[in-house]
Amino acid sequence: MQSSDKVSQQIAGIGYPATWDVETLKRKWVGFLKALMDDGEVTIPQKRVQFQVEQSSTYQDILRRWPRMSESERLDTWKQLMEFSEKCSRELLPACAQCGECCRKGSPTLQVEDLELLRQGKIPWNMLYTLRRGEAVRSPFEEKLFFLLDERIKIREKDGNRECAFLDGANDVCTIYADRPVQCRAQACWDPEPAKEVAGQPYLTRRDIFQGVELLMDLMAEHDKRCAFGKLKAAFEALEETKGENVEEVLELLAYEDHFRHFLGEQLKIPEDTLELVFGRSFADLVSVFGFKVRQEPDSTRCLVPDLG
Repeated sequence: MQSSDKVSQQIAGIGYPATWDVETLKRKWVGFLKALMDDGEVTIPQKRVQFQVEQSSTYQDILRRWPRMSESERLDTWKQLMEFSEKCSRELLPACAQCGECCRKGSPTLQVEDLELLRQGKIPWNMLYTLRRGEAVRSPFEEKLFFLLDERIKIREKDGNRECAFLDGANDVCTIYADRPVQCRAQACWDPEPAKEVAGQPYLTRRDIFQGVELLMDLMAEHDKRCAFGKLKAAFEALEETKGENVEEVLELLAYEDHFRHFLGEQLKIPEDTLELVFGRSFADLVSVFGFKVRQEPDSTRCLVPDLG
C-alpha cells in the first residue's frame, strides 16, 4: 500500500486545488482514487472504496465546507482527503456497496443448498451449464488454471467475458439479488474467508438435479465415458507432437461428441439451450482451452484454426 509520501507524489500532478469548485474537487478526487487503485498493490474494487469514502462524515463535511475555505485551507483539506482515501482502501468496513465488480470476475458455482432455487424456478435451467470432471478451469481465488476432480454446475457468463449473465452491467444491479446463490451471498471483497468456507461445502451436481430420471442419468454417464475431457486433451497433445498430422482425429472427436449430444437431445426432447447443463460444454467450445477454434466453412465442413482473439 502507498505511504503518505507516495500519496503526496501522486497529487502533485493533479493541479491546484485552491482554484477548484466542488464539482472539480469531486472529479479530481475520483481520478486520484482510480490512480491509487490502479497502482497494482490494491485488489479491492475502486467503486467499493469510493462508496465507503462518500458515505463518511469526513467526505460530506469537506464538500459542505469547501466553498467557504481559504486557499491554504483547501490545500490542507485536499491532502487530508487523499490520505483519508488511502486509509479507507486499507481499512474497509464490512459492507457491500453492490458495485458489481465481484459479478464481473465470474459467475457463481452452485452448492447443494442452491437446489431449492432451481426447483422454485428462481434460476432457470437454461441459465446453467456443467463443468465436467477433468476440465481445466480458473480458480476464483487465484489467477491460475487447475483440473477439476469432480463436476460443478455454474451460472452462465456473458459472451466474450466472465461477467455473470444475471448482472445488469449498465446499472450494476444483480437481477436475481433476492434469490442469489449461496456463493454470491458469501462473496465479500473486504474478506475472502466466507467465500472460501462456502467453497469447501458440497457442490451441486447433475445427479442432484436429475435424481430419479435413471435413463437420463445413464445417458449422461455414457457421454462422460465416451466423450471425456481427457480424450480431447490427449488428442490435442498428439496434435502438437505430430505437428498437426492427426488433425482429422481431433475433428472426428469433435463431430462424434456433437452428434452424441444433439442426437440424444432430439430423442429425449431436451431443449437446445439446456444441453450444456445436461451434457456439459461441447468439445467445439472447449477447443479454446488449447488455443484453437472451430470454423464452419460454406460447405458445412468444419476446420480447426488457431484462436488469435
